[in-house]
Amino acid sequence: MPKSSRLKAVTAAVLIMGTAMFALALLSGLLYEQAERARDRKLFPQVGRSVDIGGRTLDLDCKGAGQPAVILVRGVPWTLDNPRRFWENGLPRPGYSWVSVQRELAKTTTTCWYDRAGSGWSDPGPYPRDSASQARDLHALLQAAGIPPPYVLVAESSAALDARVYAGFYPDGVAGLVMVNGIHPDLLQRGRPNGGRVERLPGFVGHSQDAMARAFNRVGLYRLGLPSAPAPGPVPPGMTAAEWNTIWHLTRSAKARSALLQEIGAWQLSTAEARAAGSLGDRALVVLSAKHKDGEPESGGAWMELQADLAKLSTRGKLVTVDASGDDLIYSAPDAIIDAARAVLADAGLVKDPR
Repeated sequence: MPKSSRLKAVTAAVLIMGTAMFALALLSGLLYEQAERARDRKLFPQVGRSVDIGGRTLDLDCKGAGQPAVILVRGVPWTLDNPRRFWENGLPRPGYSWVSVQRELAKTTTTCWYDRAGSGWSDPGPYPRDSASQARDLHALLQAAGIPPPYVLVAESSAALDARVYAGFYPDGVAGLVMVNGIHPDLLQRGRPNGGRVERLPGFVGHSQDAMARAFNRVGLYRLGLPSAPAPGPVPPGMTAAEWNTIWHLTRSAKARSALLQEIGAWQLSTAEARAAGSLGDRALVVLSAKHKDGEPESGGAWMELQADLAKLSTRGKLVTVDASGDDLIYSAPDAIIDAARAVLADAGLVKDPR
């Protein structure tokens, strides 16, 4: 056999073997991911109920009675210090992490939390996972669940962008808002010297990132290095050890890692949509912020300036600072959130202030 023919035969054999090995690895990854998802369902059974919003479901849990309903929305706590810490701690939190806040507010009125697409027990959502999509998801969810407007939206972190867009889309459906460490659209531009680069990325980058996130989630790659030990202490105020353990593992799940990449890919769209949503008019608004936000030293104090700017979205907006540090006021200062929500309910003239 001529040398060239032998080379072609060897090359073909290598390609066939490589393709077979890739297919085997892919199949193994798919089976592994499905087995692990079944294990997760046993270890962390669903809290709430799945509500169909048109071919996929979102998880929703409501407690209490009365109107208006308070809707608790968790997002991604964008940090200002370093990418590694963001990957480890910036994952989308499940709606279940509102459990201690929900328990108290349910004594006043109907109080619901839900899992945004791709977090907690909700199905992932289609591209793009921008604030407009999140707002439409929430609207479809509340309609399908039969929860009538108006609502008081309590939006944390990046979900503050979604809440602004929701109020722009459905102005008659929002009576008031609480933003908890809410993300300002200009955070990356003013919080970090080179943050504006994210705003200049072409659209195909976000689409590619979203597709990669979905693919990696299907074949189990995001499960590498996931924690298996119980959640570290101390247990946040108002929660049981079992609740905290479930929240901890849902936050660090493979699906949450995928959702994080989808949200990063939609950042440019979400911030533009929040800016375009305009002001909140004269709606009751409380902007609740930690005095010492993680990463603030690097941002040069821009965080508090941006929080004050958020309070100006409404002619009745108020900035309330909490003497706490960290990204998760839900865990470190739940009473402050409860007080803020009740103040908005009272300020909107919808319920009597129980304080």
